[in-house]
Amino acid sequence: MTALLDTNVLIRFLTYDKTKKFRGVYSFFESLEHGDLRIKLTLIVLFQVVFVLKSFYSVPRKDIAAGMMSILKYKGIIVKEKKIVCRMLELWHDSKSDIVDCYLIACLEGDKQNILYSYDRDFDKYKINRKKP
Repeated sequence: MTALLDTNVLIRFLTYDKTKKFRGVYSFFESLEHGDLRIKLTLIVLFQVVFVLKSFYSVPRKDIAAGMMSILKYKGIIVKEKKIVCRMLELWHDSKSDIVDCYLIACLEGDKQNILYSYDRDFDKYKINRKKP
């Protein structure tokens, strides 16, 4: 099994925490960038990072999206459905939609049926086949 990455490590890196306790996080991410170290970034951790940065640290969504997109390019970061996750961040960066809605849109863009059961009319702005349950 590949090692996993926890939310707090990403938060420390993305908020540029330079305290003595977290100095090692920068060399850790340098190793990930070069592929010397490989870890798995789960979707739940990615969503939690977005939530914490947005709500607790008040980081603008464009900065969060840009930071996460940059990290996803690191050779040592393994993400399931990386193409969908990158598309989700792209949509979220450029819209006012919720991050989960952007994930659903990104998932459906490549789906033949393209069906989403939802009451949310915001999906109608996209090429989504929205149906009410």
